[in-house]
Amino acid sequence: MIVELHIIQNFAPSNLNRDDSNAPKDCEFGGYRRSRISSQCIKRSVRWHPAFQNAVREAGGDFGLRTKRVIGKVAEILVEKHGKNPVESQVIAEKIVTLLGVKRDDKKPEKTSILLFLGENELSDIAAIAAKNWDAVKVKEIGKEVESALKKELRSLVGDERIKSGSYAADIALFGRMVADKNVKNMGVDAACQVAHALSTHKVEMEMDYFTAVDDLLPDEESGSDMIGIVEFNSSCFYRYSAIDLNKLNENLGFNSDLLTATVKGYIDASVKAVPTGKQNSMAAQNPPGYVRVLLRQNGFPWSLANAFQKPVYASRENGSLEEVSIAALEKYLTRLKSVYGESSIACDALFNLYAENTGSLEQLLNTVSASLSKEATA
Repeated sequence: MIVELHIIQNFAPSNLNRDDSNAPKDCEFGGYRRSRISSQCIKRSVRWHPAFQNAVREAGGDFGLRTKRVIGKVAEILVEKHGKNPVESQVIAEKIVTLLGVKRDDKKPEKTSILLFLGENELSDIAAIAAKNWDAVKVKEIGKEVESALKKELRSLVGDERIKSGSYAADIALFGRMVADKNVKNMGVDAACQVAHALSTHKVEMEMDYFTAVDDLLPDEESGSDMIGIVEFNSSCFYRYSAIDLNKLNENLGFNSDLLTATVKGYIDASVKAVPTGKQNSMAAQNPPGYVRVLLRQNGFPWSLANAFQKPVYASRENGSLEEVSIAALEKYLTRLKSVYGESSIACDALFNLYAENTGSLEQLLNTVSASLSKEATA
């Protein structure tokens, strides 16, 4: 079972996702320069959106924290939940995190050398193991038998064996976990969700905003600016695509059907509402999507519709706005795919289109998808 999400979204002048030179990210597609928003940027926007977090928490799920400050977080839990001494908690947390195989930063030993992506419940479990084995870990040198037993217990609650007794955090279950250290084993999680880079449906030319700033206390007899600068931007209509493997997500969530439905519903809701934050204070490109389509498939043959835009679309008075012509191109391409590959595998097709009559609503779309998921779960 696969859930596919197709979004057409037009943005006013903006620089939502920057490269190393502070210019909007771009790429070549179909032989033309396109604007781009990276999948990493999109996933972070979704992870932190209240629509996603509220849906998951209401179903009893938790979220991951990507951080190098795991030691301090574990120490904080030891103090707040287990009533331990703050100074001793820091020392114990350092030892217990080291047992995961994670090296500490040479220059800042309070941090790990790599970013770790751990769920709130995983962090609580690490702290619980530390509290339960407080006296055994508190000693200067941990005995080999104790060390071996602790490593095994940590692996069962934090590593790839966790799924036998619980579930991963919702965002880890969706987007997976990769640990950038060969010494840290058994902590990888295969992602259930694939997120494409958002691409503009049309050819894009980058533009420059030349700006100045004037000193508020500038004497009347003087003129001129006290700061000048340049910011690159563009205005783009994006096609956004992502797909969720429901079987893998169900496994990562510990086969909890209620949490599965809430995670998918929250993900779709947040994907529609979340907007990257880049340069928003100076450009305010808060533009919601004009078109959202969700397909629930009964086989593992997902369809990205990006090739509908190999040939860039163009706005015109006759054909309509960029959003309108992009939607038309997408639907035409989807119809062709259905005629070639068939559509018998599509169990649910929910959409809203701002430019169509009886467009429906986001709430109706979410309810339709949730009902379809529940039906499939009980089939």
